Amino acid sequence: MIRKKIMQAGLWTAVASAGLLVSNGAAWGADVDMYDGQWHYSLTPYAWFPNIRQTLQFNTPLGGGKTVEVEVKPDSYLSNLDFALMGTFEARKGDWALAMDLIYNDFSDQEGKIKTVRGPRGNLSLPLDTNLSVDIQVLVWTGIGSYTVARSAAGTLDLFGGVRYLGLETSTDLSFSGPDGVLGRSGSGSDRVNVWDGIIGVRGAVELGDGGDWFLPYYLDIGAGNYSNWTWQGWAGIGYRFGWGDVTLVYRNLAYSTSGDEIVEDLRMAGPALGATFRW
Repeated sequence: MIRKKIMQAGLWTAVASAGLLVSNGAAWGADVDMYDGQWHYSLTPYAWFPNIRQTLQFNTPLGGGKTVEVEVKPDSYLSNLDFALMGTFEARKGDWALAMDLIYNDFSDQEGKIKTVRGPRGNLSLPLDTNLSVDIQVLVWTGIGSYTVARSAAGTLDLFGGVRYLGLETSTDLSFSGPDGVLGRSGSGSDRVNVWDGIIGVRGAVELGDGGDWFLPYYLDIGAGNYSNWTWQGWAGIGYRFGWGDVTLVYRNLAYSTSGDEIVEDLRMAGPALGATFRW
């Protein structure tokens, strides 16, 4: 048990030092002109602490037609982190840029909270004593190509297009003491989805003051793909430039909605992220 906790602490340290935010052009330091026609590169480690909310469909053994909305918070999954790997790399030449984003998280035995239970006749009453355990393995990979359509002392605006992949495996076990007829006294469900989406969006930064060190980074994309699903991702926050690079603090959202018989009907990850951009 002690060894597992040490490994978990080390893995979370790796998350904090190897995570990602797709870096935006305006976040480069003043000593580097990224639009000089030469190749420039950046790497942005970050730590992201989202609430993870899922809407799951259960047909059996929990009773036909039941939909359960569950939520897992950072104070639960940080103590049960099995493995995590995040990272972003960007290459830019003039107004053109390529960026790749990778997020992998493996959480086991998470204590979740049931938000709502819906049946054919609407929301159902929850039992008094509910125990919920959630296992989540999620891989999100994003690749984009962008072009800077506007840049001035006020900031930058990039348009981009690309693809995003979601590989999600989830397993949920629950039990409760209470009246019958809601979900049954115990049950479980598991499934894996592999989703590819084409995405388009905008990104950039707004400068705070003329030639100052403070800026407001922003990012927004939307897309659709297989499973008749749609997805969107966005963040906004504040950043500061140092001589060696930049530090940013943003609030980030990533959402998916699928249709069909998949157990995962909706997924949303939302929370603060702190990152540092290194460039060369």
